[in-house]
Amino acid sequence: MAASTPRTTLADVKVIATFADMTMDEYLALAERNPDSHFEFNAAGDVIEMSPMPDHANTQTMTGTRLTLWLWTGALPGYVAGSELTVDLGDWRCQPDVSVHRSRGKVIPQEAPLLAVEIRSESNTWRELRAKAARYLEHGTQMVWLVDTDARSLELHVRDAAPQTLRDDEAIDGGEVLPGFRLPVRDLFPPAED
Repeated sequence: MAASTPRTTLADVKVIATFADMTMDEYLALAERNPDSHFEFNAAGDVIEMSPMPDHANTQTMTGTRLTLWLWTGALPGYVAGSELTVDLGDWRCQPDVSVHRSRGKVIPQEAPLLAVEIRSESNTWRELRAKAARYLEHGTQMVWLVDTDARSLELHVRDAAPQTLRDDEAIDGGEVLPGFRLPVRDLFPPAED
């Protein structure tokens, strides 16, 4: 009988600095000094350190690719899709796993992304992710996707509407935010293992 490979999981998230204790310049210097570490922001804007697992990374790549291919059709001129874009909104900093945002070159955006995608990790609670979705919407993001790799589903948040859960066999409709965008939820994930 073959030995099983041990599974590495992340149960705890390490808070590096609270929002009030670190400026954007200090955050950028931290990231530059620690290129092998992965930092991002929680719902409060605190800097946290974590390491995405393969399911998270694969889903992030698939999501970014699908959005980029759609944007290349010319659907939203001036917008691009990106991964882990740092955004400084004054009273809150964020770094969505994937976003659709205005192309700004090398300037750190100070405008909320049009679409923010957060992919659930073992270190995220649904409460934390939903708090993040609310913060994005409060700051002007028009649509938020909370993606669950385990359930292969997506929780869709749009301003002034109740969240909607879409399953693997359902499709995401971009509505007025992403006009003409339509994609089966299953296409955000690598093929299911047998």
